[in-house]
Amino acid sequence: LKHVERWLLPRLPPPRCAAMAELPAPEGFVNGCGRVFDPKEAEREGKLKSDDPFQEHYKKTGWLGAFTGAFGDKKTMYCHHLTKDGEPAVRKAKEEGKTFKDPEEVWQFIGLEKKCCGRFAFDFKTRKLVCGPVSKESHDDTNNVETCLFMANGLECPTPKEALSKK
Repeated sequence: LKHVERWLLPRLPPPRCAAMAELPAPEGFVNGCGRVFDPKEAEREGKLKSDDPFQEHYKKTGWLGAFTGAFGDKKTMYCHHLTKDGEPAVRKAKEEGKTFKDPEEVWQFIGLEKKCCGRFAFDFKTRKLVCGPVSKESHDDTNNVETCLFMANGLECPTPKEALSKK
């Protein structure tokens, strides 16, 4: 077929623009700070190995998850899950015997310049993870007492509830 009439082509919805669905940052926060995390460097330095039990929280499940996971697709890792030095925050706090009574103490321990409610996404060009904004109902809820230092200390998680997928 060299020529196809326009009316014969299926009508597809317009592509969804991620920026349109981006959530506003809660007061005092940034929604994505642009921080870069290099998984290969973290593995070389012994901070986070590819077979680390911490990684289990980010593995996709089910047959489709197994398929997409083979290509590197993971569940959402939030910026506050890692310290500024790229170590799992909950693990680092446990190693140092630290507990926290308020969110400010947690942010100070994590060590980021700004309070960030963003999440990491893989940048194919650099092969690194970059912290970007969360969008409405688009992200996995991987926040738990083993990944989120806030929850591990009985505090409210900084991830906006509207960002979590309703699956």
